[in-house]
Amino acid sequence: MPGRILLPGFFMKDYYSILGVSRTASASEIKRAYRKLVQQLHPDINPDPQATELIKLVNEAYDVLGDTKKRSEYDYRLQNPFTTVVVEPPPHRDRAYRRRGAYRPPQPKGPTHREMVEWIMPYLTRIAWFGLGICFILLVDILLPFSRSTETVRRFYVSDIRRSSETTMVTQSGRELRASFNDFMNVHVGDPVVFVETVLLREIIRVERISGEIVLNDFASLYDNFLFLPVIVAFASCMIVFKVGSAELRFNLGIINTFVLIFTVILMF
Repeated sequence: MPGRILLPGFFMKDYYSILGVSRTASASEIKRAYRKLVQQLHPDINPDPQATELIKLVNEAYDVLGDTKKRSEYDYRLQNPFTTVVVEPPPHRDRAYRRRGAYRPPQPKGPTHREMVEWIMPYLTRIAWFGLGICFILLVDILLPFSRSTETVRRFYVSDIRRSSETTMVTQSGRELRASFNDFMNVHVGDPVVFVETVLLREIIRVERISGEIVLNDFASLYDNFLFLPVIVAFASCMIVFKVGSAELRFNLGIINTFVLIFTVILMF
């Protein structure tokens, strides 16, 4: 642009050294140092011919360091010597010459939070529909009559996992069921056991004897210990799909719903 000068930061004078103060000096310290130097370099006191040039440097240094805005810009250029800065020319003396340019609103550095919400919400809504589909499958699976299969216990073996032992029951067909040793206290090799399972996902609901006595019914499944996962997915998905609450609330629920749905699908398969 005409009338503007590009000035590299490494051609700058060290005004702090000229005034003899540190870069962390306060405004009052800078002012005292300036007054002291002006008194020492005044032509009436110091007849040295170089004093005139030195006092010009002192005035120049104080003009920058004595102004908060100028000092802030100067410190930035001093700390970043290889950046190129733009120095505005001094204002014209004629007021009619100085005209204000057109107002330019500040440009955003990136998308706003609202724009991010509007961009991501369609994807979160699709995930919510998928979550409702998963919850529907789980609901149908638990409501259908359970299947029952009878198998004979072939053997037991114990494995050490994280400083604790776990007992595994192996049936004649090769099916394995892991539990603690106490859960299989009344089950022996050769005993027939009945596996009660869901029809669709083949999730074990409980293990019984032929007589109907329950051997084991505590499983880490979506129908037992992790039942809260599909409940959260169903609640959050309904809020998102049917647009209940503010967009900000549905956005936050969508993020939570996505992660919970991932764990739910993992446990299903």
